Amino acid sequence: MGAGRLWLRAAAVTVTIAVNVLAQVFSAMTGNYGPRPQGVGWAIVFVAVALDYVICAVIAWRAIRSSAPGWLMVGAAFFWAAGAWYPLTRDLGWLWPLVEGVTDLWAVLVGILVLTYPGGHLVSRFDRVVAYTLSGAFLVRFLGILLFSSPSAADCGCVANPYAILPSPDADYWLGVAWRIVGVVLLLAVAGRLAVRWVTSTLPARRVSFVMPLALLLWCYGTVQDSISFALGWDSGWLQFIPPVAIALIPPAFVGGVFYARGLRSRVADLVIVARDKVDRALWESSLARTLHDHSLRVFWWDEHRRAYRTSAGDAVPDGDRAERPGRSTMAIDSDQGPIALIEHDVALGQDDRLLDAVSSALLLSVDNDRLRGRLEQTIQELRESRLRIVEEGYLARRRLERDLHDGSQQQLVSLAIGLRIAATKAGAAGQPELVGDLEKASAQLADALRELRELARGIHPTVLTDGDLRSALEELAQRSVTPVEVHVELAERLPDVVEETIYYCVSECLANAAKHAQARNCAVLVTRDDGAVTVTVKDDGRGGAQIEPGGGLEGLRDRVETVGGHVEVRSVAGLGTIVELVLPAQVAEGSRP
Repeated sequence: MGAGRLWLRAAAVTVTIAVNVLAQVFSAMTGNYGPRPQGVGWAIVFVAVALDYVICAVIAWRAIRSSAPGWLMVGAAFFWAAGAWYPLTRDLGWLWPLVEGVTDLWAVLVGILVLTYPGGHLVSRFDRVVAYTLSGAFLVRFLGILLFSSPSAADCGCVANPYAILPSPDADYWLGVAWRIVGVVLLLAVAGRLAVRWVTSTLPARRVSFVMPLALLLWCYGTVQDSISFALGWDSGWLQFIPPVAIALIPPAFVGGVFYARGLRSRVADLVIVARDKVDRALWESSLARTLHDHSLRVFWWDEHRRAYRTSAGDAVPDGDRAERPGRSTMAIDSDQGPIALIEHDVALGQDDRLLDAVSSALLLSVDNDRLRGRLEQTIQELRESRLRIVEEGYLARRRLERDLHDGSQQQLVSLAIGLRIAATKAGAAGQPELVGDLEKASAQLADALRELRELARGIHPTVLTDGDLRSALEELAQRSVTPVEVHVELAERLPDVVEETIYYCVSECLANAAKHAQARNCAVLVTRDDGAVTVTVKDDGRGGAQIEPGGGLEGLRDRVETVGGHVEVRSVAGLGTIVELVLPAQVAEGSRP
């Protein structure tokens, strides 16, 4: 807010409070109250009403986007003092007709304030017609007082009206009667319309306008009472305090409705939490209806494939459902990528632009999060599939290499070993001991090379998995381990090749760690299958304290398992051994088994 605007509002508030307080002070000092009620109680009520309007105006300026309601409240409070100043100015001919003419201007401003509730502007044609009629009636009375009112000095104690072109001692009375009749009719129309809207509307409209109907009805009663007192000279006694009390209720009702709507805006933020995981359309619709207290609220979602809106259940929207219904309004939610949804809500909620902006922002944020989450999940899935294809290609390449070594190089070396043994036999028969020694030495070296080649082939791909199954492969690992290992495999059928190979190498790594690092005395391997997952548990009674560290063997084990879509959990306590649990999908991809 600019400094100039702030100073203008501060000056308006200060002047308004001053004119109301000074009016009561001067009236008490001079004892000149005119036809108005007098006394300390009335003075307190009079000033309290003005303060009520001023305080609510300051709140409205801060809480409402439009500044009009605040100025209407300040203006009403300022001209509220005109009735007190009128008796004090009756000796000033140029001034008292003007002051008398604006004594009821506060009522016009309060009436317009009611019509702008709660959005701060006139919405319907009815509101504009009433505002123009009320303003026109006031202007007629004001001009009538200036041009015709000329009461006798005995009746009002005032000097002659210098503006009167057709002086009439009865003009003030009849102008007052006509003004009150018009005011009562218009006020009853506004109060009746607001009351009917409150009774027939849904819960949001009732909660937003929870005090205003009562205040207007009390004001109607006070206006009728004032009209009767004016026309018949009736002394209403303590009932004279009902009109100012009713008038004082209007600005708090206005501000209260605004803060109620603001409370709804703060609750809309919870919708983002409700839909943070996924935009569940039925959940979003029910949560929004509950948040806004509008149980008839409906959300129609845009279907890009069908190019039409659908209900939250995914059904087609009947032709009559999207037609404008009485008391209902529709808000479209769009993004840069096109339509998202239509929200059909109570028309009372549509009077708060900020509330609808909050709803729109919450839905857009949830939808954007859902889209980003979907894209991220798709990217992760594509990455997993890519990694799995790489693993499967590596598996096939290693298997081909193992077969080539087994069927090619190993067979040739075996044949060479047989040839060497035959040559050694022939050399012995021919009586050549030196040649026999050389041939046996070459045979021993060849045997060592053949054994290393078999170990290399087993490291590239475990032949036992090809010739046997996972149980036999794990039992072979147990036999080769320097630590006693107990193996239990509870599988009724084979697993995919990649999964079995992953399990084999992971168990091999765990057993090697147990013997080398944990100095375990006993180990156990348990393999079970449950639905679509296989669980491998490797336990040892070593020194414990193992954990997954960068560059360590357990990290490589974890990477190998996660590559096929599984996960690893390591539980290790110092002195109590280590438990490594692998959970892998039993069906990673379709593959052929020879």
